[in-house]
Amino acid sequence: MFLTFLIIMDPIGNIPMFCSVTNGLEQSLRLKILQKAIFFAGIILLIFGVFGKILLSFFGITPGAFYISGGILFFTISYEMIQSKPRSRQTPATSTEPQDSMMLAVFPLAIPLIAGPGMITTVIFTIATENFTLHKALILLAALTICLAIQYTSLRFGSILLRIFGTTGMFVLEKIMGLILAALSIQLIYDGLVKLNVLH
Repeated sequence: MFLTFLIIMDPIGNIPMFCSVTNGLEQSLRLKILQKAIFFAGIILLIFGVFGKILLSFFGITPGAFYISGGILFFTISYEMIQSKPRSRQTPATSTEPQDSMMLAVFPLAIPLIAGPGMITTVIFTIATENFTLHKALILLAALTICLAIQYTSLRFGSILLRIFGTTGMFVLEKIMGLILAALSIQLIYDGLVKLNVLH
């Protein structure tokens, strides 16, 4: 669960976009924006975690169908990671005014950079699986908290990490994460077909 969240959240791949969005802002303001972005992203993911299963039941979506849809979405994300294509969740901001800069915490940082469609789908997918217990809910909350902490650390010290790993290192890391996510997406599609009794 933790590794899945970490790969989907992609803290390494988000560094260049965060630096681009907050370029030209004072360090103290960038830190405040980052803190609010992490907070808002956590709240959004928790909301979908609590009400996600209710939404699926309301719309009559079976676990098998959700497995397949999640697998297709994950494969799309992994393909973009492997091909180094810009993702729609990475929407740069145009304003650098201090009054407007705090809005960057909500968009595009919290949504869709950190709590993007992939992460929201992953959280709902984890909650919606059968035999979901309180123990598993606590594990999910812990995994999500750790991933957000890693995301915060990665973005806060992004410029340092860029100097340490270099462009090539960041490139290789994202490709490895993309390959792992691609394999996971195929497994989800297969599991969904099994649950729908298409495969045995």
